[in-house]
Amino acid sequence: MLKDKLKLAATTALKSGEGRKVEALRFLVSLLDKKELSLPPGGMKGEDEVAVLRKELKNKEESRAMFLKGNRNDLAADVDFEIEILREYLPVEIGDEEITRVAGEVVAQRGSVFGVVMGETMKRLAGKAGGDRVAKIVKELIDG
Repeated sequence: MLKDKLKLAATTALKSGEGRKVEALRFLVSLLDKKELSLPPGGMKGEDEVAVLRKELKNKEESRAMFLKGNRNDLAADVDFEIEILREYLPVEIGDEEITRVAGEVVAQRGSVFGVVMGETMKRLAGKAGGDRVAKIVKELIDG
């Protein structure tokens, strides 16, 4: 499980004296723990862990954009470090072509109601792509 990898990495970073990395990894573990508490016992799956980390990545990227907009390059650099760590533990996202193919199959099977197509496409992709990218592609398929 992803949480176990993060804990092991935090321990390794602690032993090698990488304080910033330890702090970032422990924060990610705490996010996963918090999510796990909101689910029924044994309900935390790999997709749930990936979803939590993807959401945090999105938050960090939005923060980075705001810091850069406010000329706070020092804070943006801190967030860049955290983004880099997050990306290490997230699976590589699939390409737009694959998202388009899956969304096209869903449209062919279920019709062109955005919510239905979006939900089914996200279920089939199961953490392999961010919701923003999927939504953009689904909108283009339905509208175009």
